[in-house]
Amino acid sequence: MKDQRHWRLLDYSSKNPAMNLAIEEAILRCRLEGKSSDTLRFWRNPPSIVIGCFQNPWKEVNLAICKELGISVFRRASGGGTVYHDYGNLNYSLIFHKSSLEANLDDIEKSYDIFCGGVIEGLKMLGVNAYNRGNSIMIGERKISGSAQHRLYDVILHHGTLMVNVDLHALEHTLNISNVEKHLVNLMTTLSENVSLGKIKKAIIKGFEKTLYVKFEKGLLTPEEWRVTRMLHDMKYGTSEYIFNR
Repeated sequence: MKDQRHWRLLDYSSKNPAMNLAIEEAILRCRLEGKSSDTLRFWRNPPSIVIGCFQNPWKEVNLAICKELGISVFRRASGGGTVYHDYGNLNYSLIFHKSSLEANLDDIEKSYDIFCGGVIEGLKMLGVNAYNRGNSIMIGERKISGSAQHRLYDVILHHGTLMVNVDLHALEHTLNISNVEKHLVNLMTTLSENVSLGKIKKAIIKGFEKTLYVKFEKGLLTPEEWRVTRMLHDMKYGTSEYIFNR
């Protein structure tokens, strides 16, 4: 049996959502060049809307309500649907080279099963039974987590949300979704006791260690990752051209 591989655990968030999205792509690009480690990142955004790479913000988002509430819109590198973020939402990202896992990752659907499996395993450790449906993690018939991918040659960014204690009222109004509680569920409402964010992160870490057969070691962003992050923020993620006119 092979030794477990060691991946970096990066628990870092900027208060600027555009910077958080730039960090994702910076690690991806640096990993492609062999300048970054395989990484699991935890991060959170202040209240904001993040649309998928190919989406039209005028169709997906109630921009008038967003303006009224002071909520800004951003665009990520991955496809998929629009998400509402706030501090009740825990985001996780896996950024790694395909050769780092002994799995056939060319089958996109199966890869979602593998990566969502880490979160599902972590939820099980918290006493919550969940399952993967497409790229959504479900509890019963309600969604608790969505995910998306962006691939750059042989390096994969898989990132997802976990609704811990999201403001569903704000989500409903900014994304024009009705009967939101029928379709979505917060983790806190499914737990029998109040669990800290730290405990939730630890459970997910253990879940990924079990499903991916890796070991995580705490790390920081490198100077090169910071350099690429700032460049991507200024040229892409922080610009209205990218967000609205892509």
